[in-house]
Amino acid sequence: MKSPVTIKDIAKLANVAQSTVSKALNNRPGISARTRQHIISIAKAHNFVPDAAGKALKNRFTNNIGVVFCREDYPLRNPFFSRILEGIESEIAFNHYNLVLQLIPNHEETTIPKMIRERQVDGIVLIGVRNKAFIEQLQQAGTPFILIDPRDYFPDCPQVVIDNENGTFLATDYLIRNGHRKVGFIGGDLAVPSFAERLNGYKKALAFHNIPYSRRLVKTGGFEEGYTQTQQLLKLSKRPSAIVAAYDISALHAYRAINDAGMRIPEDISVVGFDDIDLAKMAIPALTTVRVYKEQMGSVAVRQLRTLIHTETPVSFTPIIPVKLVERDSVKKSED
Repeated sequence: MKSPVTIKDIAKLANVAQSTVSKALNNRPGISARTRQHIISIAKAHNFVPDAAGKALKNRFTNNIGVVFCREDYPLRNPFFSRILEGIESEIAFNHYNLVLQLIPNHEETTIPKMIRERQVDGIVLIGVRNKAFIEQLQQAGTPFILIDPRDYFPDCPQVVIDNENGTFLATDYLIRNGHRKVGFIGGDLAVPSFAERLNGYKKALAFHNIPYSRRLVKTGGFEEGYTQTQQLLKLSKRPSAIVAAYDISALHAYRAINDAGMRIPEDISVVGFDDIDLAKMAIPALTTVRVYKEQMGSVAVRQLRTLIHTETPVSFTPIIPVKLVERDSVKKSED
């Protein structure tokens, strides 16, 4: 059986870019009438995905926005992503779109979801994705998409990110101004851009206060390793008087490790988190943390995506969502 014709095939036959084919089939501006008609003629001649192309050729929008998560980042498992989803839902409802939610099994998944293959959505919001092959296939499919907090570097893709570096600078600076000179850092996999940026912010705050960086005070690794990382810091002969955690879940793991060691927060050691998830203010003591405006990330992403859907205007900048230090009860002044 002959393989179905793809957008890539049509682009080669018409001697144009794949983005130009997408504009022609979706009746979007940015190309000449002659080029548009040439591409449509080729698509029809080669029976390009009739059930999907028919919608494009008639300029029909689905009024659906797809949201793609990796299963391990599903909002019910990670409160950070649940707030982002709330922002997406609110913005989608305001603009009279429908939400189509899709889980991919893991970060190694390369199969494009059915809703994209069959053009059941006008655009896609991808949250926490780190698979470059998956992104390349999306680009070939021609469906507009935007990334939120990607787990890898995609400099050429539209995306919304957090001011990660400034966040941990604020957290570390706050601890130092409260007298802490030995400040530890616990965090996730440094191959993930957001965690690498947060470590950079920690380093910059130390340098700003002329405090030497010590690799012994930095423990990084997987998402659920905050307990072990904190244990390692507490076993040092010169343990830190304070810890910056790269995310609140890690900080809460640190709480448990500190409690199991017979120590108290903040009397014996101070802790600052990052994200300001709902559990942060419910912890005992309430966690001082860096607030990320997660709902804003979701709403900004949908606004940017609408621009791509309706005008296909290139997104020429990456929105960086600001952060704010929220002071609660997990830090005390130190004579360190």
